[in-house]
Amino acid sequence: MRLDLPADQEAKLRASARLRTVRARNEERYQSHPWPFLCEAVYTDDPFLHGDQGGGVHKFPGAAIRDRTPRCTCTLGGCDNYLHHIVNLWFSHRRTVWPKSRRVLATWTFLACHEWLARYRPGQVIALVSRKQGQNENEGSAELIKRTHFISQHLPLEVQSRTVKKSWCRLYYPHNESVIVGIAQGARQLAQYAITAAFFDEFSFWEEAGATYSASIPALEGGGRLTICSSAHPGFMKQIVFDEWNAGGG
Repeated sequence: MRLDLPADQEAKLRASARLRTVRARNEERYQSHPWPFLCEAVYTDDPFLHGDQGGGVHKFPGAAIRDRTPRCTCTLGGCDNYLHHIVNLWFSHRRTVWPKSRRVLATWTFLACHEWLARYRPGQVIALVSRKQGQNENEGSAELIKRTHFISQHLPLEVQSRTVKKSWCRLYYPHNESVIVGIAQGARQLAQYAITAAFFDEFSFWEEAGATYSASIPALEGGGRLTICSSAHPGFMKQIVFDEWNAGGG
């Protein structure tokens, strides 16, 4: 059987078929490692540039930074740049602690990695943890949820479309039942969820850093993932970085 279609309709059908093929190929690559997803699909938002052309929306600069380290052993052939190195180590190590300087896109990078985790790994319960939850979407863990949702809503056409349901401090992925929640520091806050991954942002400035970290240990022992990132500051994070913390308190 042959369909005699108008030229414009036939062109649309061909384009749709090509798009499905591209999406299928991309999904296969993206599922295997977060770096291609970040480089090709992730866009970030810079609030300082909202008045400029583009409205503050920028492509994640993973492929644009030229600072190759061919002798780096974290991946075959070395890393393309420092962001590539961060993502490789995050992917291969379930517990990582990252002292950072400002304006290096560390928070955006880890939020994108956890969006990838929710999107491509079923049944995830991911906690984005900040010093406070926040009174609105511009502060605390609510702001981390806002950023992550921004990533999910600004993916290019070549990425398979997935519904992400947003409510207060919560993102739900119906296609694989993963969820991302935004919570404040504190052992009781973390104990509410059977988490599979947690991201602690600006951890050095938390009053309950030790208690929150201790509460995350049961999940870690079950194979969970913990990512800690913060600007440098004396305190509990310094103990973690330099392996000075004694869980027994002695």
